[in-house]
Order: sequence, then C-alpha cells, then structure tokens
Amino acid sequence: MTNIAKRALGLASALVFMGAMALVASPVQAADVDTRIAALERELAQLKQSQDVANEERALAAEMKGPSFKYSAGKGLTIAAADNNWSITFGQRLQIYSSYWLSNDDPAGGFNHGVIRIRRFRPSINVTSQQGFYEVKWTFSGKDTVAFDGDIYLHFEKMNPYLPTVGYGYNPSFGANKVQGYGRTEDSPMINAMAMGGSQDRSLVLAWKKLPNMGAVKVTHLEVAIGYDQLDEYGRSPGIESDGKSMGFALGVKPLAGAGTQGGINVGSFAYNFGYERMRDNYGGVSASNIYGPTTQERIKILDAGSVTGDHDYAVHGVRWDPMKWLGIGINYANYKGTNEGSATSDIKLNEFRAAAIIWLWGPKNGVLSGSKSEGGISVSPLYTIIDAKKIGGEKADAEAKNHGLAVVYNAPGGWFQVHGVWDNLGCDGVDCPDIKTADEGKDSASVFTLIAEYRF
Repeated sequence: MTNIAKRALGLASALVFMGAMALVASPVQAADVDTRIAALERELAQLKQSQDVANEERALAAEMKGPSFKYSAGKGLTIAAADNNWSITFGQRLQIYSSYWLSNDDPAGGFNHGVIRIRRFRPSINVTSQQGFYEVKWTFSGKDTVAFDGDIYLHFEKMNPYLPTVGYGYNPSFGANKVQGYGRTEDSPMINAMAMGGSQDRSLVLAWKKLPNMGAVKVTHLEVAIGYDQLDEYGRSPGIESDGKSMGFALGVKPLAGAGTQGGINVGSFAYNFGYERMRDNYGGVSASNIYGPTTQERIKILDAGSVTGDHDYAVHGVRWDPMKWLGIGINYANYKGTNEGSATSDIKLNEFRAAAIIWLWGPKNGVLSGSKSEGGISVSPLYTIIDAKKIGGEKADAEAKNHGLAVVYNAPGGWFQVHGVWDNLGCDGVDCPDIKTADEGKDSASVFTLIAEYRF
C-alpha cells in the first residue's frame, strides 16, 4: 500500500470517528439545554410567587395602615386611601362684605351703609374613586331652591390625553369665561347678570384639558356643552326640554407657550380664550335687568336692560398676559343678543368691554415687586368696565353703564386668606338706573368703598 493510500485511509478513519463522537455528544448537549431551561422555568415560577407574596403583603400593609389625612391651607382637608384608590376632600369658602358710600349715600334707599354682611358661605365636598377616574363634587350654594350644587365627572383623559373629561350636573365646569379682572372677587357685571360664561346648568360637558402641545402652541382647554342652562330648575335632563335648550363652546390657546421667557419677558404666558353660548326658546326668560355693580355689599343694579323670552346668543373674547412675575394684564370683550319674537318687547343687544391689571407691590419671600397667590403679598388692581345697551324696536333709548375703580389686596401665603379694599365708581347714562339714580341733582352715579375678607379652609 502506498503512502498516499495510507494517508487517505487514516483521514477517512478520523472523519468517521469524529462523526461518531458528534452523534454521541448531540443527545448529551440537547439534554443539558433542556435541563437548563427547566431550571430557569423553576426560578421564574419562584420569582413570580415571591412577587405575588410581596404584592399581597403590600396590599395587606396598606389595609392595615389605613387612610391618610392631609390638610393644605386654602385647599381643604383630604382623606385618601393608602393606595390612592379613593379620596374625599372637605373645603370651605367664606366672604364677608361691608360697603361705605362715599357719594350718593345709600342710593337704593336701604343698603345699610357700613353694615357687615356674609356674601358667600360655601362648604364643599369632593369625592374620587378608582384612582381618580370617577369624581363627584358638591358645593353648598345658599340658593333657596337648591341645598347643594352636585356634579359628576368621568376622567377619560387618564386613559389617553386625547380623550375628554365628561361632566354632568347642576353646575359642571365650563370654560367660556376664563379671562376676568385681576384682583376682583366677582365676574363682570354682564356675565353676572345672565349667569353665563362659567357653568352650564344640567348640561353634559366634554372638556379636553391635557392635550399634548402642538409645537409652540398649547391648547389649555377645549370644551363643548349641551343641555339646559337656566338657574333654579334642578333635575332637568340635557337636551330634551322644549324650553331652554342650550349649547356652548369654549377654547383656550397659548400660541407662544413654547417660547417661554425671552429677554426677561414671559412671552409664553400670553393666552387667548373664546367662549360661546346659545340658548333657544329660553325657559322663563333671561332677565338682563340685574346688571350689577361688581363688589358692593348688596350689588346694586346699574342698568335696566329688560328681559328675553326667546333665543339668545352670547360670546366672549379674552386675552391674558403675565409678562413679568409682578405684572398681569387681562382684557375681555363680550357681546349678547336676545330676541323676543312675536312680542311687543324689544330685542336686546349688549356689549361689554373690560380691562384690568394686577401689580404685585411686595411679597414676603422676595420683597419689592414680587408676590403671588402662593407666595402671598400685597397687590393693586385697577379696573375699567363699560357696557353699551341697545333696545331694538323698543321705546327706550340706548344706554351706557360703566364702572372704574381700584382694589388693594393683602394675600396670606398659600392664598387661604385675603383682605380686599375696593373702590368702585358706578355710573349709568341714557336709561332708567333703578338703584343709583336719586333726586339729588339727578345723579346717575355712585362712589363706594367696600371691605372684603375672604377665607378658604
């Protein structure tokens, strides 16, 4: 046998031997892998069991721990489950007024110059469950016909920010009127008169308040309300009554939110708000005669604008800007049209312009030109309001009512207590002004100073 044949035979023998070894080793390696997999599965089962035991221990500890109690001045007392599955918050708002007439003394003949009066006393209860998904609010309103305003909310935005909060009740929150005068406890006279721009009685409200930013633009709120908007008619269902059907729309935008602060100016705080409400075949009529002066003890009427028993439309545009930490500016314009179809009573058109500012003079933490509701401090708020009223097809002439004044406010840190000193100069021209017109030289104006103390539990 040649050397080449011997070498070939040796190589073939080696290959056969290696193949045989591989065949023998393969079952051994497969068995080893199966053993390791089984061991890992046992370890995983043990870890899962340990995790389940730990969760049960934590749940038991939470039950044994009981609810937590937290009080925050101005925001109430909150009792919450240890796992935050439910909570209940108790709050309280109290306002005390006393007005002093500086001219046209006691213009309505019975406002009791200098008498101290409780303006608001409103306990509140707020209950949540299922990690805040369900929410129920009660607020004592002090009205003759309703002991508590009650609303329920379903917070679908907790599942997805593109889903809305759904609210229904006596006064579900509605963002039609987000821009008001700074440093004032009351809404504007026209909004107060017709109870518009802040709630929708017995309405279904869909509100988007946590939408993601769109570049530099932030949508602060988007709301739609459908139902029945008329005070003191508790229990009506939304959208099925023959009278008083209403709908509302509200939008709030910060168009430059992404800009933040530029050169020491807070550009991103600029905000625009729009609100609209339409009511058809108003149930019982909307009385526009109760257009009051804002912060007086008895809220005297400054304009007799009549009433509406048909359709009405209301819209408000507002801007708000806080360019500096110590300065804020608010301007809003509202217009209203009420129709008395088939009636001798004239239609009504009202326009209201309001401008106000807040200037923080001093704060306890940062001194001069500082302060805020959370920090506390002293602020001043100038205000100017003018209302133009027109009667279409009626006998009464056009009218104009106005108010300008200044409020000085002390704010306790946290905002739980405030003392207001408010000066208002009320005026009316061109129409019967039932509360401020007197025989004294035919005055259609009144100057009044009001002290206000407000406490929030």
